[in-house]
Amino acid sequence: MNQTFVCLETTEPFTRKLAKTAAAEGDRLLFVSDGEGQPEGTARLRFDVREDPAAAAAAIRAQCGDAPVAAVVTSEEVLVTAAAAMAEALGVGRNSVAALSAARDKAQMKQLWRAAGVSTPHGRHLTSRKGLDLEQFTFPAIVKPARGFASCGVRRVESGAELQDQLRRIGLFNATLIAKEGGASSGFLVEQCLEGPEYAVDTVWFDGEPVCEFILSRNWGAQATGPWFPDRLYLLDQTLPEERRRRILGLVRQAVAALGISYGATHTEIRFHDEEPYVLEAAARPGAGGLFYQVLEHAHGVDFTRALYLSQVCADRAEFDRRLGTWEWRPVAADTGYFLYNLPYAGSGIVEEVVGLDELDRREEVLWSVCLKEPGSHLPPYDDLNSDYFGHVIGRHVSRPGGPTLEELLESLGTTVRVVYR
Repeated sequence: MNQTFVCLETTEPFTRKLAKTAAAEGDRLLFVSDGEGQPEGTARLRFDVREDPAAAAAAIRAQCGDAPVAAVVTSEEVLVTAAAAMAEALGVGRNSVAALSAARDKAQMKQLWRAAGVSTPHGRHLTSRKGLDLEQFTFPAIVKPARGFASCGVRRVESGAELQDQLRRIGLFNATLIAKEGGASSGFLVEQCLEGPEYAVDTVWFDGEPVCEFILSRNWGAQATGPWFPDRLYLLDQTLPEERRRRILGLVRQAVAALGISYGATHTEIRFHDEEPYVLEAAARPGAGGLFYQVLEHAHGVDFTRALYLSQVCADRAEFDRRLGTWEWRPVAADTGYFLYNLPYAGSGIVEEVVGLDELDRREEVLWSVCLKEPGSHLPPYDDLNSDYFGHVIGRHVSRPGGPTLEELLESLGTTVRVVYR
């Protein structure tokens, strides 16, 4: 095909997988980042696209030569809008910048959903803490940054005092990390507190139709009730009733259509309350930086990354179907669950050593793991404003008589690795 597939600061595992996919399809991959490092053998352009997407597009075009750009993809939430602008400048944008900007801003997202009659928690959008009237709110409530990600800043508050304190903390988050995206901060959301199970849905779309999708159960036990909502566990749950599955996927399709997203990846979060599903948010990117696709591949043997790749480069649905071919989803036993577990840690400071990584890898339940921190790295206190991850585990739990429950297994994995600080 001799095209260039542009990855904008995608995670290292996802970039490697996309590079292999591009090579298998006769294309090349170009990794664009203003930071250090990229997978070995991958072409790279160093550029901060947030400063000037049009200039970045010109630099990419100049580097591609006779292999024209076919697509631009990012797995990073804070770069979704920049990637859309760059794709438009290169003439390969499949979704409008407006649609992807709405998916980046939860306040815009909620407006579109309410206008379209999509079920979502009721709430208020605040652009400032000034003149806050606490009588407007019913507690408990959920407060979050309107342009947050990875559950950073999301908190269940029980009183006006807790609300004011969390808005102050989110204001700092907006003024620092979010401000790097450019443009004005879009403030805060204070929403209805839902009590029920939560699910994450990853979908690949082609011309407005879902061509492949899967559901993960998100968190469990005390982690589902707050007050913080860390991205801890995502499980391919074999016990999900078909009726619940149907309702989840139906709501996802309504929500994504209302945003105007027709191609590529989305990651959507759904929560039930009084047995009714509500859509919390939808992101125009793969979930967990593409790691959910690895979970699915381990479990069912299907290559979701390739489906995403083809959704970006194929000219029409006939070409997509022909090149994707027939998928055979390998069945998973009812007593087996595949999961992504984001490792917890204790303490904070400069890392001296991370102990237990080899032991973690030797565990039979661990299919893949990575520690994202090394000696000299800084780990902040783990709280609701932690926008970084310590490490990831993709694993498999089999329910056996006398064996550990899933909760017991995860607790064991979480204590296998220990951080020593300077």
